[in-house]
Amino acid sequence: REVATRFEQMRIAFGALFQKVSVNTAPLQIIAFRNNKELRQYAPLYGGKPIELAGFFLGNGGHGSPGAGSDRQFIALDLSGEDNWGTVFHEYAHLLINSNFPPSPVWFDEGFAEYCSSLKIDKKQIAIGLIKPELSALLSERPWLKLVDLFSVGHDSRIYNRDDRRSVFYAQSWLTVHFFMSKGMMKQVSAYIHLSLDQHVPVPEAIRRAFGMEPEMLQRTIENYFRGSSTHFYMPAPPGSEAITFTSHPLNDLEVKSITADLDYHSRDYRQRGLAEFQEIIASQPDNVVANRALGYEALEKNEWDKAGEYFKRAVSHDVKDPQVHYLYASMLYRKGMSSNADDLATMKKELNTAITLEPAYADAYNLLGMTLSFTGEEEQAVAALTKAMTLNPRNAYYAGNLANTYLRARDFDHAIPLLQQLQNSPEPQIAAMAAQQLQQIENYQSAVRRQPSSGAVDSNHDPAGASEPAHDARSAGKTEEALSMKGTLVSVDCSSRPVFVVASAGKNWRLFIVPNQPLQIRGDVKSMGGNPCNLKNRTVTVTYRKSGETQGELLTLQLE
Repeated sequence: REVATRFEQMRIAFGALFQKVSVNTAPLQIIAFRNNKELRQYAPLYGGKPIELAGFFLGNGGHGSPGAGSDRQFIALDLSGEDNWGTVFHEYAHLLINSNFPPSPVWFDEGFAEYCSSLKIDKKQIAIGLIKPELSALLSERPWLKLVDLFSVGHDSRIYNRDDRRSVFYAQSWLTVHFFMSKGMMKQVSAYIHLSLDQHVPVPEAIRRAFGMEPEMLQRTIENYFRGSSTHFYMPAPPGSEAITFTSHPLNDLEVKSITADLDYHSRDYRQRGLAEFQEIIASQPDNVVANRALGYEALEKNEWDKAGEYFKRAVSHDVKDPQVHYLYASMLYRKGMSSNADDLATMKKELNTAITLEPAYADAYNLLGMTLSFTGEEEQAVAALTKAMTLNPRNAYYAGNLANTYLRARDFDHAIPLLQQLQNSPEPQIAAMAAQQLQQIENYQSAVRRQPSSGAVDSNHDPAGASEPAHDARSAGKTEEALSMKGTLVSVDCSSRPVFVVASAGKNWRLFIVPNQPLQIRGDVKSMGGNPCNLKNRTVTVTYRKSGETQGELLTLQLE
C-alpha cells in the first residue's frame, strides 16, 4: 500500500505542478521486493553479474533499457531502504513526461526527472525541488560543461552515453532545471524549446532570444545560484491526495510466478528464463492469462500468426477485463495480412474498442484503430483515433507518422505537410527519412499534376501515398545481391509498420519488404489501387527483388499485370 500510495502521490503532484486536470499514465507494473537479495535475482547484468542498484525500469517509454518486448513496462524496487525511492521516481518521472508533453531536450528531460526524484508529499503539502547532496557535491568537485554544450547533448551524444562527463551532465541538468523552476522561468524554457526543436534555431541564438542574455551570462547566473542559497518550495497537496484507496488481494504461488516470469521475459538478460517459466505455467494452468498473453506476444514477434491467435483467443476467453490481450489479438490480425476479409476487420474493430473501453488511455489501441479505419476508408474516424493516440502519447513519432500517412491517402496535403515537416527532424532516423522522402514525393506529385493537368495520369514514383510508413526494423544498407525477377500473385500487403508485400509463386509465399529510404517503383495499372499500395491484394504481379532469406527479400519494383 505504501508503494502504491507513493506512486499515486507523485502522479497527483505532477498534475498539480503543471496544473493538469488529467495526467496521462502509461500502463505500468510495479514489483516491490522485500530486500536487495530478492531484487538481485532480476537485476540487469553487467559482465555476467547483477548490477548493484536500488531499483530499475524496463520498458519502452522511459529512460531505462528496453527489454525483449515493448508491450509492457515495469519498475522493480527494493523496499529495504528509505533512500531507494529516488531511483525509481526518476524513471517514473520520465514516464510522466513522455506521456504528457511533446519532445524536449535531453538536458531538460534528465534534469526534470532528477528534480522530481526528491519529491515528498504528505496530507497537507508537496515538497518539490529538495536538494540532492550527492549532485551538489559532484558539481563542487568537477568542472562544469559549457551551457551551450549542455544544451546540445542528444540521445546519441558521447557525453550522454559513455563519456566520463556523463555524471556531470546529469548533475548540471538537475541544477539548471532547479534554477528555472525556482525562478519561475518555465515560460522562457518553453520558448527556448520551441525555438531550438521546432524552429531549429542554433542553441546560442535560441538562448539569446528565449532568455534575453548571452549563453555565458546565463551560465554565470546559474553558477551564482548554485553558490548561493538554492531553494525548494512547497505547494498545497491537492484535494483527495490524502485519501488514496486501493483494492487488493493476496497472490497465490502461481500468480507470483506469472508476474516474475513476465518481468524475466521483458529483460534482455532473462528472456529465455521467462519463456521457460511460462511454459511450466501453461503446463499446470492452460488458461493462465499472463502466460498466454506473453507466449502469444512471442509468437506474434516471430510472425507465427496461428500460434499467436491460439494464445490470444485463450487469454481473451478467460479474462475479458485485460485490455492488452484484446489489443494484441487485434494486432495479430492486422499484422497477419492487413485484414484480408470483412470478418477480420470487424473482429479487429471490436477488440480494439473493447481494449479502449477497458483502458480509456490506451494510446497503442487508438493508434491501431486509426490505422485500421484508414485501411477501410473511414478517414475522418481514423484521423480522430490517431489524434487521440498522439494526445495520450505526444512523444511517439510513429503515431504522427501514421496520421501523416492517413492524410496522404486522403490527398489532404494541407494537414500532412506540417506533420511531415516536424517529423523530418525526428531523432528517430527511420521516421526522419520517411518524412523527408514523403515531402519530396508531395512536391514531385504536385509538380507533375501542374505539368499534366488534363491527363490525370501521374507517375507512381511521384505519388506520396505510395511512400513507405515508419520502419521499426531498418535493414543494413549497401547490399550487393543480384536483383531477381519473379511472377506470381500478390496475396496481401501489411502496412502496420514497415510495409511487406506477400507474393505467392511456385508454391511458396515470399515476404518482400520495402527498402528503407528508397521509394518503391510501381508500374502498370496504378489507378486501380486508389493511390494506396496497401489496398492491393489478389493481383497478378511481376516483381524485382533482392533475396535476403529463404523466402524473403527486398522489393525493388512492382509491375501490376
